[in-house]
Amino acid sequence: MKLSNFFYLLLLVSLTATYSCASEEEEPSVITNPSNPMPNDNLPDAPTFTLETTTGDAITSTQFKDKNLVIFFFGYNCPPCKAVGPDIEKELHQQFKDKSDFAIIGADQWEGNNAGVDNFQSTTGITFPLGRKGADMAKAFGTTYDRLVVVNKENKIVYSGNSIATNNLDEVVDIVKGLVE
Repeated sequence: MKLSNFFYLLLLVSLTATYSCASEEEEPSVITNPSNPMPNDNLPDAPTFTLETTTGDAITSTQFKDKNLVIFFFGYNCPPCKAVGPDIEKELHQQFKDKSDFAIIGADQWEGNNAGVDNFQSTTGITFPLGRKGADMAKAFGTTYDRLVVVNKENKIVYSGNSIATNNLDEVVDIVKGLVE
């Protein structure tokens, strides 16, 4: 193999690994399901977090005390994340935004700058708050990008998606229906 061909092959493999989104073949991390929820004392506590929005405001875990919180972990330039964004807006935010015990946020795990996250929000039509610098938060939650996580009013993680968000969206909608008043 010529050295130049080897270089191009190496470059192709490197780019593919760098820009591909999270694998769909991860171990299941569903903690509960809506038809058979576990008692709260058997569920893990949600970690505390602080995210910064593109306008400089803070999104903190303490803001969601006594709320059922859905977190959409995304990568600001991840094609599947961009594709599912409008569905998450419609199926979760628009459907439950008027419930006093419901909240939804997004956390960019790709550490995008303001322009990248603003572009993601504009492209997807998402109107719920999106935070930047969410890699540490995702790590604390034991998840990755293109995933949905649900935290109940008692600050317990009741659901952590095991696949890309589009594959878990219907299940998350059902869980939220069972949680909100």
